[in-house]
This record gives sequence, C-alpha cells and structure tokens, in this order.
Amino acid sequence: MRTNKWRLFMLGILIFSTGITFQNVSATIKLNTTQLDSAMAYPFELKDRNGKLIRMADFKGKVVVIDFWVNRCGPCMVMSEPFAKIRKYYESNKDVIFIDINLDNDADVWKNCLDNGDVLMHKTYYYTDSLSISLSTAPKGFYHPITSYYNMEGVPRWIIVGKEGEIIARNPPKPLPEKNGIESAGSLRFKALINEYLLSNPKKAKVQ
Repeated sequence: MRTNKWRLFMLGILIFSTGITFQNVSATIKLNTTQLDSAMAYPFELKDRNGKLIRMADFKGKVVVIDFWVNRCGPCMVMSEPFAKIRKYYESNKDVIFIDINLDNDADVWKNCLDNGDVLMHKTYYYTDSLSISLSTAPKGFYHPITSYYNMEGVPRWIIVGKEGEIIARNPPKPLPEKNGIESAGSLRFKALINEYLLSNPKKAKVQ
C-alpha cells in the first residue's frame, strides 16, 4: 500500500512538472498567427525516422489524430496503453490516421525511445507503434512553432482534425487506463468525437 502511494505521488510530480515545462517554453515562442486560420490545423512539414518529409496537407480527406509526446514523460507512458487501444480500434478504418509528434530536441533520443521504449517504475512502455506515423520536431523540440500555435501547456496532448483540415477538438478527453477491465469514460468520449464526425461526413466513412 505504501509503495502504491509513493508511485502515485511520484506520478503526480511528473504530471505537474511536465505542465510547468511547457508553460515556460511556450511563453518564449513568438509565432505570427495572423497569417494562419486558427480554426485549421497547423500546416506542419516534419520528417519521419527515415528522413521522409511528411506534411499535414498530405492527409486531406482523412480524419487525423495528432498526438504530442516527449521522452521521460510519466503521463505519456501512463496513457500510452489506452491510446494504443484507440489506434487498434480504428486499424481497419482507412479514413482515420494517427500521427505522433515527438517534441524532444534530440532526434537520437526520439529514435531510441521508438526502438527501446521508456521506463517508468521498472516497467518499459512504448509510447507509439506501427499504427501511427511517427514524426519529430528535432532539433527545435519544444521551440517549434506548432506548440505555440496550439497553446500547448503539457504533454501528452491530442488534436483531432477533420477531413478539410479543420480542427474538431483541441483538448479532447484524456484516454485514461482501464479500471477493472472497464474502458475509461475519457477513452469512450475520445472515440465518440471521431465517430460522430464520421457519421456527419458519411462519404467513404466506416464507423465501428
């Protein structure tokens, strides 16, 4: 019991410190947003681990779930498993794309985490998997304009984008871990946002 309380206490510190880090960094970023439509997704151009350039514009006609994370992020690791189940839920649905964006400023750290996972309380977590397109903001890391555009104050953070690049949700519910084998309300509401959008845009949409 004492060990569990200590783990919860340490996790709380990790969650708190992560938010503070982003608040400090975000305050130093200056982005001319007057040239961008705030109702639309940020038009990023980022590289995957093989150096291929991936653009937000490549996914027009798809629902895109953008997932931000960093190495050594306790909250990211805790929510990695329930979010992996959400990706699995949409695996056969070609209208939904998942993109995870790592905000570390060292690409080698990001790639090592993809290959070897990260450790929290003696357990290894893999934040993402093959069902997501993995990108990085390195070497800019936190200082990439995308964090300022979305007013990010912590990770993990998700953005849900519609088929025309419009932002469906800037702060969707958090997909928390299951309890006693029951899916969390956050995970159910997260999927509901996507499914309701697909039902309202039925062309080529397949909702499970």
